Amino acid sequence: MSGDNVSGDNVNNASANHAVPLDMDRGGLDAVLGFHLSDSQWEAVSAPLAPGVIVAGAGTGKTTSMSARVAYLSAIGAVDPGRVLGLTFTNKAASALVSSIRSRVASVGFAEAEPSVFTYNAFASRVVTDYGLRIGHEPKATLLTDGLRYQHAYRMVCSLNDDEVGEGLARMGRRPMDVTDLMLRLDSELSELAIDPRGVVEHDRALIAQLDVLGSGRGIAREIAEKARDRMMLAVLIERWREYKTTRDLWEYIDQVRLAQRIVDQFPDTISDIRSRLDIVLLDEYQDTSIAQRQLLQTLFGDGFPVTAVGDPCQAIYSWRGASVDNIESFPQHFPRTDQRPASRYSLAENRRSGPAVLHVANEISTDLRAEHAGADPLIPPGDASPARVDVGLFDTIETEVEFLATRVGEVHAAVEKRRASVNGSDESIAVLCTTGKNIRRVDRALRARGIPTRVTGAAALLADPAVADTRALLEVVNEPTANTSLVRLLAGARWRVGARDLAVLGERAYALAGGHGRRDTDSIHDDLNDAVAGSDAVEATALADALADPGPTEHYSPRAIEAFAEVSDLVTRMRAHTSEPISDFIARAVRELGVDVEAALADPSGTSPSALDDFHALAASVTEIDGRVSLGGFLTWLRDAERFNVTIPHTRPRVPGAVEIMTVFAAKGLEFTHVFVPFVCEKAFPGGKPRGRWLTSPGVVPWPLRRDVPPHLAVFPDADGESISKQSDRYADHLRALEERNNERLAYVALTRAEESLTVTGHWWGAGQSKPRGPHRFLQQIRAAVESADPDMCRVVMWAPAPPDGADNPITGNGGVSWPQPVVPSLRAELTQAAAAVQATNTTEPIAVTESLSLNESSGGGETADEQRVRVWHETYEALMEDHRLDQVDEHVVRLGEHVGATTFLRALREPDAVALDLLRPMPRQPSRAATRGVAWHAWVETMFGQQSLMAVDDLPGAADKDITSDAQLEKLKEAFANTRYAGREPVGVERGFSVVLGGRVINGRIDAVFAEEDRFEVVDWKTGGTASIDSRQLAVYRLAWAQIAGVSWRDVDAAFVMVATGDEIRPDTDAEVESLLALD
Repeated sequence: MSGDNVSGDNVNNASANHAVPLDMDRGGLDAVLGFHLSDSQWEAVSAPLAPGVIVAGAGTGKTTSMSARVAYLSAIGAVDPGRVLGLTFTNKAASALVSSIRSRVASVGFAEAEPSVFTYNAFASRVVTDYGLRIGHEPKATLLTDGLRYQHAYRMVCSLNDDEVGEGLARMGRRPMDVTDLMLRLDSELSELAIDPRGVVEHDRALIAQLDVLGSGRGIAREIAEKARDRMMLAVLIERWREYKTTRDLWEYIDQVRLAQRIVDQFPDTISDIRSRLDIVLLDEYQDTSIAQRQLLQTLFGDGFPVTAVGDPCQAIYSWRGASVDNIESFPQHFPRTDQRPASRYSLAENRRSGPAVLHVANEISTDLRAEHAGADPLIPPGDASPARVDVGLFDTIETEVEFLATRVGEVHAAVEKRRASVNGSDESIAVLCTTGKNIRRVDRALRARGIPTRVTGAAALLADPAVADTRALLEVVNEPTANTSLVRLLAGARWRVGARDLAVLGERAYALAGGHGRRDTDSIHDDLNDAVAGSDAVEATALADALADPGPTEHYSPRAIEAFAEVSDLVTRMRAHTSEPISDFIARAVRELGVDVEAALADPSGTSPSALDDFHALAASVTEIDGRVSLGGFLTWLRDAERFNVTIPHTRPRVPGAVEIMTVFAAKGLEFTHVFVPFVCEKAFPGGKPRGRWLTSPGVVPWPLRRDVPPHLAVFPDADGESISKQSDRYADHLRALEERNNERLAYVALTRAEESLTVTGHWWGAGQSKPRGPHRFLQQIRAAVESADPDMCRVVMWAPAPPDGADNPITGNGGVSWPQPVVPSLRAELTQAAAAVQATNTTEPIAVTESLSLNESSGGGETADEQRVRVWHETYEALMEDHRLDQVDEHVVRLGEHVGATTFLRALREPDAVALDLLRPMPRQPSRAATRGVAWHAWVETMFGQQSLMAVDDLPGAADKDITSDAQLEKLKEAFANTRYAGREPVGVERGFSVVLGGRVINGRIDAVFAEEDRFEVVDWKTGGTASIDSRQLAVYRLAWAQIAGVSWRDVDAAFVMVATGDEIRPDTDAEVESLLALD
């Protein structure tokens, strides 16, 4: 195809920055892009300026195709690249897309183009911000984070007292926290599916009436009706919750799309206003959009507006959070052409990521899946594809599987590090992809035990870290005497190591103290634990902490246990005396008392555990309750909510060169790795985790008949002319299970297609604690079949354990018991013993011996006298006060920079971290500066003189940092001086050029004063209107990286200079080292 393919009706005469449209053909586009497009890519890139969807298989270059399409349409004069809107799902993806578009359009002559790229929700938020007043939404409404969202919702539920709601909640028979959880989950799903809560009430009322007739109110019919009544109650609560937010000027992320839809529905002129600013819209990862997002986009950009959607239905793995794969499947009907013909569909199948063997396995596992989706073709390698290896294995037990995994990862890691040392710049990567946090921790322990560095992100790494878990356990015991599980963790841990027999006797004593008469006989340890925490009244609840101070007859325990009980009881008592401290200070005290900071530093030289403690401190400092502060109880409640409600907790282990990435398959989507391992592909273990409820038996799930993407076999329940309700329910559940299995198939496909050069997939028969064998998942069996039919030099079955005989015992737990407490690693025990001896040997300050230093009467019973006790309390109080004083002297807060940081703040943070931290911790208004205002005016004059002007945010105003222009006369002198510089008569390729570049995992935003081209090189310039005091060479380093990204060239081809406008001097520091140090931040 060529430029003639573009429909003349849709060509916008908006390419003012491009003097003459180019006669661009395929060869010409390949030349400017620097690589060859495949046949299918060229067809999609050069398609007419009309609605279209690109079904892009894994690794087929969807981002490249989108940016190349903008470049092609810009080159032929069909669109202005500054009037491009791109939407995607994450800030990282948005940054990558805008960088790719900038680079491609720069190659066809649009170096100044600034496309608009947002996340889908950020775009909806922008619509609400711009037009929200029309529906009464205040611009300064508070956006609720997850923690505050649950606190507000919980308080609202607890405060409802009218008869209708009170009776409904009483009938549900659930705790307020559980009701809050169900309400918010249902509200999220309704918002994503664009369903009104009143529709739920009407549907469930009709369902109950139908079930009463067909099922006579018995059996499964009664159970389904009960859940429907609960769901009706939740729908009423959701309406109250939305009213609660409106009256308090609150909103949350799930409200953004709903409110934006309400605006465009009620005020159609907003549609034409938004469209008037755009020539084309790009929709990235379209298979993951929700129905609500699709409806908003359809309202805004339907009826033939040029929309290009890109996605892969085989990678639609987010249905659990409201995504609908039907969006990409039905795009041609949802976004028809102006003549109402369905939009065109294009397919990309040439995978340039993975080797042939990996693609062979991925195609085999997705055969049925691809058959369901139009345009989802088998992946094919390019002609020059590098070979790849695929290994598959099935092991007897999870222990032998993990042992094989650790050994194999270790071999690959050693080989990669050897190549990295011999080949400069080798960028091979290794990843282990799991589906649950528990399995991530299992793999992490195994690899680290072999000395293999790992990198784990998120809550799984933070709350599971041993040092954090022990600290949290102490906090729980201090806050709540009945926190029995946490107390057991402390007592049975590495420090006190109390055995199971002593804990059992302690539990019996606690039961007796709570009013029982001894422990009842039970059949299992699970019953014992349940019995230990039985009792609905907190006063009557069994509390192990009570038994610590009063354990009963000492002869029932081992001597070590008696000593441990006294130490822990004393520790808890001391800590409770300080609960009024700020939470971050209190956690620091807990860490010191437990000594976990020292233990973490000794046990983990990599810094992983100390880093987790730092993040735990930072988390405590960042969590606030509705009234702006947080108590110990509030913080612990927030942590429990974070686990219960799946709230994200930011934590990333320190980046270690060559570390193996361990993450979930969901987190790996969109990434690629040289070597990929996918373990635990077993029945009932893949994908693992707690299954979502089904609407027939869970009130927190939206009924399928209400969904706009409902398949025909799920659209009706019950069928009045069908079988019994019981049989209909069983068949309906089978259909839902089949739907879930398709989603699991997509997840497996995503996992396999992350691999470039090698892929290893394994499973096992016996898991820990399993009474029946698991065996291979059908995916693992399909992979084995694919491997056996492929080239044996590239694919192999490394192990395939036979099925255990019927009635076989689990070899992991079938013989013998479990060691408890778990043994301490001998090397760690030796290190800790040596460290303790060193401390004792050098400690010259001995505690004061009260009975020797003071003439006090001896106690008659071997205990303290009243005077001795009084003196001891004095000393303890003095030590506590001195400790507080020392803490005041070294008080330190960890302050995090945001994910999006201005270049000025970023550079200042590198130069003056303490000052920036203080500014972020306690923001203070700054005195207005007339000099800075004149600096802005001077930069604006330069921009106008060059004949270019760009829109910018207030915080990005150039010249705001120029504080040396003290008068208007000096401003005029600067203008005259600038005329004498060699830049005055030159034509820049960029003026006040905005950029976004990712450094150290953060998006750095800023503007470059000017960019000039010199033959095959570029020069970035920063005007300095004052002295040299404000010069920071790292500023030019950032600018070099930013322009290299914009222009698609090496940063070594970009020069940089400070121009002292008043004198005409040009300062050109060597910034190569600074550039390399900035790149090393990643």
